[in-house]
Amino acid sequence: MNREAQDTLLLFVGVMVLQVGISDLHLRYVKPAMQIPLVVAGAVLTVLAVVSIVRSQRRGKPTVATPSPSEHVPGGGLAADHHHDGDSVPDGAGEHGHDHAHMPRTAWLLALPLLVLTLVTPPSLGAYAAARGTQASIDAPEEGLPPLPDEVRGAVPLTMTEYVTRSLYAPESLAGARLRLTGFAIPQDDGGWSVGRVALSCCAADGRAIQVLVDGQPSPASDSWVEVEGRFSEPSADGSRRTARIDADVVTPVEAPEQQYE
Repeated sequence: MNREAQDTLLLFVGVMVLQVGISDLHLRYVKPAMQIPLVVAGAVLTVLAVVSIVRSQRRGKPTVATPSPSEHVPGGGLAADHHHDGDSVPDGAGEHGHDHAHMPRTAWLLALPLLVLTLVTPPSLGAYAAARGTQASIDAPEEGLPPLPDEVRGAVPLTMTEYVTRSLYAPESLAGARLRLTGFAIPQDDGGWSVGRVALSCCAADGRAIQVLVDGQPSPASDSWVEVEGRFSEPSADGSRRTARIDADVVTPVEAPEQQYE
C-alpha cells in the first residue's frame, strides 16, 4: 500500500472516530466518561491525516521505477536519458516523462468496514449477550453503604449494581422498601426470567452481565425493556455463587434508555 492509500485510510478512521465521539453513537461502544478521549483521538487522527496529505501534495515527488540493466545504452547512459524528438513516451508518464504512484483500487476495499460502521448503527449488548457472556462479579463494598435514595413514583430506583451489592452484602438496607429496577428481560432455562443490564469497565468489549432473578410475575418478551417494582427477596445459592432476587408485583414495559449500559 502506498503513502496515498495510508493517508486516505487514516483520514477515514479519524473522521469515523470523531463522528462516533460527538454523537450519541459512542454510548453503544464505551462508557459516557470515554467520550472526551474518543473525540480527542478522532481529532488527532484526522489532523495527522490532513497534514500528511497536504505535505505529500506540496512535495509532489513522483515515484520513478528503477531501470533494469537492459535499459543501459552504450556510453554508460540510460535509455531514459536519451529521448530524441519523435521518441514515444510510455503510457502513464507525467509531464516530464515520470511515472506517478497511484492509490491501488483494492485499497479502497479496506475503507468499506469503516463506511458500514458509519451507516449502520449496531445495537447495544442485550439479553442474548447477557445470557451467554461472562457474568459480573460484584465485590463486597470496602465502606458502609449510604442510605437508600428517596422514592420516585412510589418506589426507590436502584441500578442493577446497587441492588445486587445491597442484596448480597447489606440485605438489611433493603428491608421494607419498595424497589424499582430497570433493565431488559432475560429468559432462564428453567422457565423463569431475570432482569438485567450490561456493566462496562471501559467499552463494550469488556461488558459483563448483571442479572436479578424475578419472582411473582410472568416473563416478558426476551430483550424487552421493563421496569420491575417489588420487594427484596433472599438471594438464591448455587454452590458458592449467590444470585440476587426480587419479589415483583408490577412489571411495566418501557422504552430502552439512551444509556443502556451501567
